[in-house]
Amino acid sequence: MKTSLPLVCIALLWLPLAAQNTAPVVTIQQASVDLITQTVTLTFDLADAENDPCEVWLKASAQHPGFYGAVDAAHLTGAAGTGIIPGNGKTLTWQYASYTSAVFDTRLQLCASDHKPVDVQALVDQVDSVRLLQTLQFIEGVRHYQAGAAKLNAVRDSLQNFFMYYGLETEKQPFNYSTTQGYNITGRKPGAKDEKTTWIVCGHYDGVAGSPAADDNGSAVTGYMEMLRILAPVTFERSIRFIAFDFEEMGMVGSKRYVQSAVAPYDSIAGVLNFEMIGYYSSAPNTQSLPTGFNQLFPQQYAQVMADSSRGNFLLVCGNAVSAPVTTAYVNAATQYVPALRTISLNVPGNGQTVPDLRRSDHSSFWDAGYKALMLTDGADTRNFHYHTPGDSIGTLNFTFMANNVKATLATLATLAVPISAGSDTFDLKVLAVPEEKPDGADAMNIAPNPAGLEVTLQAEGLPAGEVLVQIFNLTGAPVLARQCTMPLNTTGLTLDISGLPAGMYMIRCSTGQTRLAGKMVKM
Repeated sequence: MKTSLPLVCIALLWLPLAAQNTAPVVTIQQASVDLITQTVTLTFDLADAENDPCEVWLKASAQHPGFYGAVDAAHLTGAAGTGIIPGNGKTLTWQYASYTSAVFDTRLQLCASDHKPVDVQALVDQVDSVRLLQTLQFIEGVRHYQAGAAKLNAVRDSLQNFFMYYGLETEKQPFNYSTTQGYNITGRKPGAKDEKTTWIVCGHYDGVAGSPAADDNGSAVTGYMEMLRILAPVTFERSIRFIAFDFEEMGMVGSKRYVQSAVAPYDSIAGVLNFEMIGYYSSAPNTQSLPTGFNQLFPQQYAQVMADSSRGNFLLVCGNAVSAPVTTAYVNAATQYVPALRTISLNVPGNGQTVPDLRRSDHSSFWDAGYKALMLTDGADTRNFHYHTPGDSIGTLNFTFMANNVKATLATLATLAVPISAGSDTFDLKVLAVPEEKPDGADAMNIAPNPAGLEVTLQAEGLPAGEVLVQIFNLTGAPVLARQCTMPLNTTGLTLDISGLPAGMYMIRCSTGQTRLAGKMVKM
């Protein structure tokens, strides 16, 4: 009896290789919000093992949880931009006057990069044909919503767990088909600089009834799982989204529903790399057939096939008219990083309506929606005579060929999404939010001098040393200042800059956990 390991268990057997360069480490130590000057100030430590000068930038998230939009560099002062030398106690100030969301509803992400190059070839070389075989041993089996629902559900659940294990922002997106519910599984890897620009890697995980569906499309699932294993620890400038589509075999239902109603509002899809059968290979002559009329529409590609005696030994890289730049990028990356792989590329006119054989996968849903997309395929039934039969099994596939296809796609994705040596830290300004009610019910504390001038010292003996939230209210109870500070270990108290406050009477509250101290202050 053959047994197979679940995908997540297989993942544990293969640990990513460590990079030579160490990415910068950013640690936010303190944050403050000044409601008068409409500024947020971050105090942070920046460390880099090689002590390289770094670029520092800020992102903010409010409307869409998990999505951080870049803060305009023109609104940043202090330790921001390029040439920032690593060290402790650095400060960055954000002038948020033009920010459209409430500042206390905002999460910040502070990022830094030393701009050391990431070795794409080293990533490509990690693709392992044995690993592909082991993963496909689990996926292989009838995965049809009627004839193989149990296996379909098992693979779906493992994909969801696999995405989460590797740190993707994972969603299980339901949709209805006839009387059955299907599920697309999506996993997002946010970009460090430009989260909006998104590259998609996808392939359907369902199969036809009666077929173990190893090539169609277990090879695709295996391929992007291997890519995710390798790319998970790598930071990219742009976002990457992995998608496992359901119900492709019923007419690309899952991908159609995705482009119609499930694209995230913050995703600007730059292009799609769609795996559709990537494991069948033959070096024998006359093992590759071509659709009727192919020679007239694509004479150059037809000549390439004929020149090699119609051998089924290449990956077809199929785009449409608007996808031509992505097609070129793929062929260039394959040539540079996987010279052993033979590719034949083409771009169909329009959205491929004149060549229906080249629309038979999830890439066509993106074409119809106006997105750039490629189908990466071994040719399906034009080469693999086990297509949609009980014979579509692991034993018919060539894992060296499959590995080369995965390598070329990984190289293309890395080139387009741009790997970057970067680190980040986050801070939720909600912790500095000031309640609307007046700060009553707190124990008294010492405030000196009082009346105060440009600064005031708070002696709050009831508060332990460490992080403390300082809030200042006017006499109507409205918040005018909130800062996260560090209470010193000594008894000298905490000194606070109040130079920005107008003259008047204020209430000050210091709090940490369940302890609160408050007092009145007059500002001269």
